[in-house]
Amino acid sequence: MMEMKQREYQTLHIELIPEVRFAEMSENQKLRKKPLKVLVLKGGTSSEREVSLESGHAIADALREKGYDVSEFDIRELTLTPEMKTADIVWPVLHGGFGEDGRIQKLLEDAHIPFVGSSSAACSLIMNKIESKKLMSANGIPNAKYAVVDPDHRDIPAGLKFPLVVKPVSEGSTYGLSVVDSPADWGKALELVFRYGKEALVEEFFAGVEVTLGIIAGKALPMIEIRYTTKVYDYDAKYLHKTCETQYLCHAPSVPEAIQEKLRAASLKFFQLSGAQDILRTDMMVNVQTGDFILLEGNSIPGCTANSLVPKAAKAMGMSFPDMCVLLVEGAASRYAL
Repeated sequence: MMEMKQREYQTLHIELIPEVRFAEMSENQKLRKKPLKVLVLKGGTSSEREVSLESGHAIADALREKGYDVSEFDIRELTLTPEMKTADIVWPVLHGGFGEDGRIQKLLEDAHIPFVGSSSAACSLIMNKIESKKLMSANGIPNAKYAVVDPDHRDIPAGLKFPLVVKPVSEGSTYGLSVVDSPADWGKALELVFRYGKEALVEEFFAGVEVTLGIIAGKALPMIEIRYTTKVYDYDAKYLHKTCETQYLCHAPSVPEAIQEKLRAASLKFFQLSGAQDILRTDMMVNVQTGDFILLEGNSIPGCTANSLVPKAAKAMGMSFPDMCVLLVEGAASRYAL
């Protein structure tokens, strides 16, 4: 069975993280004199607080199942706590705000506390859509033509063609995002987006198939194609499904393998250039007829709920959610020689 699975992954050009590696990670835990003490930070104060609470609890339960000494802490302010100081390693599972923009990571770095995930510098860059796009553009990674507006410069950017996508610079879960089909909708979109920050990113709309790629320990997981009935993959399509039906198709069946190779290469390039560590998810749009694509953004702390995309991709290649969590925590622990 394992040989059959290996052949399948080779055909898909997906590098499989060997099953023996999972065993090695489990052995690390068994060889310790006492279980690794992991503190999961969850909650935060951003608009994605509820998703963070769910993700954090799921990770904590998975690590407990694998024998780790796990505590959960609902963090509501950016401060060093006794729980952080006494943990062997901290796992920030915080979406948006100070949890994902590098500030909590900088706090941990300054206190010399080991943690799972990317450095403060990498988190800051990845969270900021403008800085991410500058990095992509400078290194040949396709991305949408864009401009930046602020409350003092509200004119429709010259040189951009409708429809336009207006979004906050540093928000996730499509909070504050609007698709603007004509100048008549411009003012309403600005009114919404400036609730989330002083700058807004304006991009040309790219019609195509939306796909997402999870990267764990520098290895690409199977690509997932996202099908939804709305114009964009918004909050309802992601979490609520009240007005939109959403499908997640592993191995992105609508996208030819030759195009998938290009998407993987672009995502892995962004992973490396951004300085990401342990885990990253990239979101992309692709025209399957022409092969043109854009990388929308990266996510240094992707969701880890039952409906989240990275766990779905890991499961598609035979990696259980607890095994995925072990791989991530042990990968980080090895960096700190724990």
